[in-house]
Amino acid sequence: MPSRKKSIQLSTQELIDVYHWVKKFILSKDIKNINRDLADGVLVAEILKHLYPKLVDLHNYTKCNATRNKLDNWQTLNRKVLSRLNIYLDDELMGDLASGSNGMMEVLLFELMAKHSQDNKPHYQHAEREQIE
Repeated sequence: MPSRKKSIQLSTQELIDVYHWVKKFILSKDIKNINRDLADGVLVAEILKHLYPKLVDLHNYTKCNATRNKLDNWQTLNRKVLSRLNIYLDDELMGDLASGSNGMMEVLLFELMAKHSQDNKPHYQHAEREQIE
């Protein structure tokens, strides 16, 4: 993901899809500003807990305001969870997420949404293809 960061620009429809997708989750806090409210990584960890319950221990992430603490949460999330999903955040991107830079959170959420959708595609499609060939 780091090398694509500068080039990814989500379309309006993709942004709408991300916002609708995030609203499906019951989180500990209502989201008013997605970049600010998810900047500490806690709500992203909660979303990931819903999607991949065995990968996430919520006690590893603390609600915080200090950028250093937000970065600690992102580093933990990157190391313990995202890397297992083959999603890798570089230091610059984690800094952007922690500071609430516009657009970066949506890109990450879009990637998570796509990853989860891909992981949950029915496997029978592959079996049908093999039988045809």
